Amino acid sequence: MALTYKEMQDTFSALGKTVDYLESKWGEIEEFFKGSTRLIYVGCGSSYSNAKSFAMITNMYTNIPATALAAGDILLHAERYKKMIDGSSLVFISRSGKTSELIMAVDTMKKLGCKFNVASLVCADGTPLGERSDLELSTPWAFDESVCQTRCVTNAYFMAAYLAAKLTGNKKVLEELAIVIKEGSAYMDKAEELSKELAKEPWTHAVVLADAELEGIAEEGALVFKEVCQLPSSFHHVLDVRHGPMVLINKETLVIVASATGCELENNLIKDLKTKGANVVVYSDKPSDPDGVKVSSFGKELSHITRGIPLIILCQMIAYYKSKETGADPDKPDGLDPWISL
Repeated sequence: MALTYKEMQDTFSALGKTVDYLESKWGEIEEFFKGSTRLIYVGCGSSYSNAKSFAMITNMYTNIPATALAAGDILLHAERYKKMIDGSSLVFISRSGKTSELIMAVDTMKKLGCKFNVASLVCADGTPLGERSDLELSTPWAFDESVCQTRCVTNAYFMAAYLAAKLTGNKKVLEELAIVIKEGSAYMDKAEELSKELAKEPWTHAVVLADAELEGIAEEGALVFKEVCQLPSSFHHVLDVRHGPMVLINKETLVIVASATGCELENNLIKDLKTKGANVVVYSDKPSDPDGVKVSSFGKELSHITRGIPLIILCQMIAYYKSKETGADPDKPDGLDPWISL
């Protein structure tokens, strides 16, 4: 059995440990975030995608303005980012805490005289990034040994949802996150059966559609197809797919739609995707049976922010089983390293 599969299967056990850890660090966490007037989330690759969801969640749940930046962008254009970064709080997201762009971005901006606080969310202890941080949140039980990130990506998104809910006293989301941990493995089993079926279908590229808080984690959901089964993929906002990308959707396309409302606009889009010949899968909280469309359902109504967790699990599982059809090694894809050193 592939290591990637084992790490995916351990996801919800890891999330339980993460909750206990965040509670133990809550005083430090609250001090950092409540003392911040502007937040910039920074990452590379999968972590940058997650940073986009972190920023959107912060903007939608708190009164702190937030944005996301790629560490490599900061590194190449440091002088241009001085005004933006000076006085901000930067939150770096990383599996290893060793990625060159992240370390160099911190050091470069400090050499330019920028004053900023640093928090790091890493899946390892004793890292160069952690050493540069005012607040280090380290969850080594979520570290992925395989090259492609699965468990650690879900863990980082979960942390974003948990921190936002806890900081704003949103008991509903906190209760939902507890339910997701408790019932996540049962959902994964259902997603696995559907993924096996979908993997055998003759699609050659994947499209993931989602909105709002899910935009970053859905972008990562698209990336996992490139990395794990090595097929072309893309992310778009749900209705925005009509504005150009629709021309590339055909009978060889798998489209995963994160349904938020089930409204007429969403339903009409799904019908149009089917008319184009696409293989359409809808993530929905509750079971449904739309004509000619496969559905992955968690089984309980969730807030939009919480839907990101079953959504990324579905993308990861489909990509994993598709790798068996494409012959790609999900643990060690050719041409990709677990973290990048410049």
